This record gives sequence, C-alpha cells and structure tokens, in this order.
Amino acid sequence: MIYFYVFFIVFFFLILQAVAFLTLMERHLLGGSQSRLGPNKVGYLGFLQCMFDGLKLIKKEYLLIFNSYFVSFFMVPVMGFISMFFLWFTLPYFFSFFSFYYSSIFMLCVISFSSYFVFLSGIFSNSKYGFLGGIRSSIQSFSYEIAFSIYVLCFLIFYNEFFFVSGFYFIFIFLVFPFFFLILMDLHRVPFDFSECEGELVSGYNVEFSSVGFALLFLSEYGNLLYFMMLFVVLFFNYSFLLYYLMLMVIIFIRSSFPRYRFDKMMSVCWFDFLPYGIYLFFFFLLFIIY
Repeated sequence: MIYFYVFFIVFFFLILQAVAFLTLMERHLLGGSQSRLGPNKVGYLGFLQCMFDGLKLIKKEYLLIFNSYFVSFFMVPVMGFISMFFLWFTLPYFFSFFSFYYSSIFMLCVISFSSYFVFLSGIFSNSKYGFLGGIRSSIQSFSYEIAFSIYVLCFLIFYNEFFFVSGFYFIFIFLVFPFFFLILMDLHRVPFDFSECEGELVSGYNVEFSSVGFALLFLSEYGNLLYFMMLFVVLFFNYSFLLYYLMLMVIIFIRSSFPRYRFDKMMSVCWFDFLPYGIYLFFFFLLFIIY
C-alpha cells in the first residue's frame, strides 16, 4: 500500500511539471511565431521561468470577495483540479497499474462533472461579470460534451469494450478531424476560446480568483489539454509519443495563426454539424460491428 501512495504523489508532481513545461514551450513557440524571443532570462534558456512564475502567483494575496460564498468560492478551484487529476487514471498505460474495466464511462462522468466548476465559479463569486462569463463558458462545454460523448461511444462500439484500447485502424479516419476540433472546443482553445476572450475585458468566469485559486484553475485547464492530447494519440495513433508532441505544437500553432470564431456560429456548428455527423457515425459503427 505504501508504494501506491508514493507512486500517487510522484505522479501528481509529474503532471504539475508537465503543465509547467508545456506553458514554457507554448511561450517559446508563440514568441518564435511572432519573430521575438520567449522567456530566456531565468535559468538556462528560461527553463526556470515557469517555476518562478508559479511561485510568484502563489505568493500573491488570496482575495475573498465580500459578497461571495466563502467556502464554495474556495473549493471550486480545488475540486476542478482534483477532477482533472482523476482523468489521468483512465488511460491504458504501458503497465496496467491504474487500468479498470469501466474507465471510459468513468472518464465521461468526470468530464461532465468538471464542466460544472466553470459555471459554479461564476455563481459563487457573486459577480455579474463572473456569472455571465460562467454561463457562456458552461454552455459551450455542455453542448460539445454531448457530441464528444457520442464520438467516444463509436470507439467503445468498435472495440466492444468499456476501457480505452490503443490501436490504429483506417476506419477511424472518419473521426480524426471532428474529434480533434471537439477537443479544441471543449478545452476552450483558440479559435474557440470564448471563456478566455473575455480577458480583454474582465477575464470571464475567473475574474474574481487570484493567487492559489487562479493557479488551480490554470493548472486544471492545461492538465486537461495534456490529457486529451494523450487520449487523442492513444485512440488514433497507438501511443506515438512523437505525434503527441507534434499535436501539442499544432494546438499552439493554431493559437498563433487563426482568429477567434464567432460564438453563435460555433454553437451552430455544434448542433447542426458535429452532432448529426456524430450520430451518423455512431449508427455506421454499430452496423459495421453487427455485419
């Protein structure tokens, strides 16, 4: 049992380290795309920049808004981070230490559960700007989780299992591009970053969070990005770590190259394009397995 707790703690710090270096890589690549340098002063080539940025953020004063619900306001970022951490237990690693049979169902439940924290963070802050930002961000998450769940069910039907199996099949070519864009939309990444685009005004649902609360929300967002890219590589490319890093670079390249989409068009694409296409693919895979 002691080895389990040790591995749990090590795995926890590995995720934090991966998020830190992902932000560092993103800042370097965004700087290179704009013909400027990224972080290069702290440590060798800026390798210590992410650590000192985190320490600076944690040292800031944690403000509790007078009209907010104190306990719930404090617990929302904590529970959001815990739900992100639980997602990593659903992937089929090289060793079957964390594998369990209904891991895919558990993953869908955790994703649906984690979307509520975006909405609740706006409610418990008791701020009209945070409330409106939380409503808009949660609508985006709830809508695309429906389509995302249908695409995941296509994999479960094909493998006839309730846990994720890595593999590469030509039939999955129908799922690659819609699944990738659903990940972008569910994670609020450019060009669908409507939860963060309010940062030009009031920072959206997390406007009232500071210090540790904001850090946990930030870690949850980038931890989910790392998880979903790993899930994408597991399902389509059979554990190719080279393609894993390549897909992370593609996401950063999209952020540096494409303008933001319109919110109403994004919701139309969800309900009139991705969702019907997902339903068609669901019945296609069902008939493919039957016959």
